[in-house]
Amino acid sequence: MKTSSFVALIGSLAMNGVNAFHQPAVAEQVATIAQNITLTSTEYIAAAKQKYGKGDYEGSLANYNRAIQIDPNHAIIYYNRGSLKHIDFHDTQGALADYNRAIQLAPKFADVYYNRGSLKAEKLQDIQGALADYNRAIQLAHRLANAYFNRGLIKYDLLDDRSGGITDLQQAAKLFKQQGNPNNYQSTIDRLKKWQ
Repeated sequence: MKTSSFVALIGSLAMNGVNAFHQPAVAEQVATIAQNITLTSTEYIAAAKQKYGKGDYEGSLANYNRAIQIDPNHAIIYYNRGSLKHIDFHDTQGALADYNRAIQLAPKFADVYYNRGSLKAEKLQDIQGALADYNRAIQLAHRLANAYFNRGLIKYDLLDDRSGGITDLQQAAKLFKQQGNPNNYQSTIDRLKKWQ
């Protein structure tokens, strides 16, 4: 039985003034129906996002895991789960594995390269790997301002490529302004003023 049958039963009972969960026979029927509900990967993704929004990171992760069980070839699920592992669980290896799988499934998914580049720079100290990922992200999505910003920081601060770093931050500032992101625009301009 699908979700619609469950909703129809509860709705029908509510219309008749019956509190379904306080009636033993009805509660048993609801439990039986609930066991037979099969959610789609899209529904698990939506549930994961909802749980994340409420700060339930464990619940969000569980729903992404279920979505992957249903649809193991869905790059966005791996990307989302990788971001959750990276940012909220500080699971560097788990995040890296998910980003790698997302790239394997969708090699033109620029945001995954950006996130993986950030993970490599921040957690793995793999500066060349981060630079390669930012380069690929920019190649795929030339309006990805954060990728220019991060690549510029690497060039200026770590590779002693001051000219390249300044050029990237100038491009990032331009894009932040065009995209209506005044906070990132201003912080980029402030950094450029320190550099010049």
